[in-house]
Amino acid sequence: MRCSTLARSIRASTAPFIVAALCFILAGCQTPNSGPGASLAMDRSDPCGNERAAFAGSKTYFQDQIATGAATGAGVGAVGGALTGLAATGNLRGALLGGLAGGVLGGVVGGTSAYYNTLSERAQDQDQLANDMNQDLARESQEIDHTAATFSRLRQCRFAQAWIVKTQARAHAVDRPTAIAQIAYHRDKFNEELNIAHEFGLTMAKRSQEFQQAANELRTRPPVTPQGAPAARAAPARVAQVDKAASVSVPEKRESFDRSVASAQTSSKAAFDLDNNAKLSSLLPAGEDA
Repeated sequence: MRCSTLARSIRASTAPFIVAALCFILAGCQTPNSGPGASLAMDRSDPCGNERAAFAGSKTYFQDQIATGAATGAGVGAVGGALTGLAATGNLRGALLGGLAGGVLGGVVGGTSAYYNTLSERAQDQDQLANDMNQDLARESQEIDHTAATFSRLRQCRFAQAWIVKTQARAHAVDRPTAIAQIAYHRDKFNEELNIAHEFGLTMAKRSQEFQQAANELRTRPPVTPQGAPAARAAPARVAQVDKAASVSVPEKRESFDRSVASAQTSSKAAFDLDNNAKLSSLLPAGEDA
């Protein structure tokens, strides 16, 4: 058998495996993310259960809806990469490596342009496009505020519960082993909640980057109608509003949330130490004293 014929035979025989592997890759890219917060199990006996549920509820919003193009981009990249890998190497390993590399690159490309492209296809003109982006940024700002507020109340509840246990232990209302176990309960719960807060922060950062990319495209890309015809640019004031919200307002709120989470993590060491006598007011930000 000639070498070229043999190569074609190998490529044909491995194609089903490539298809199956790519289906696995693409399924992983496109499976809807349950979102940060989904792993916070609820305990009916938890004194902070309501606060925990309210905080976990932010998962409904922070599911990377803005990056829906990332899955499509990753899919296109993975298929293209796999075909390139197969053509170059003639083997399954080359195809899979090409698919993985293409998926990563495609995801980045898709994620950075999908939001702007989707809105521009729906908008009648660039003024509407800018208005839609402003509305999305306003909602993003509100959701960050909501998440920060629910986390603050949850932190306050956990620290207050630990402080109550400490007070009872000092008054010999509970013995030391019981007090240690009760504080450990809230410490472990709060560690779970801190992990979710960090996940929320990462998601906020990713979304913020995508909003900034879209704001840059609004400012620099030639405006066109949904049919592809040239169109008038949006009013400079609208574009400036989008740019400020995407590059200043939303990032500032995200950074404030990150600082709050970092502060809570640091203070939690004293809050959940039975032998630490720090006052509750010193473990909470100003104005959050229980």
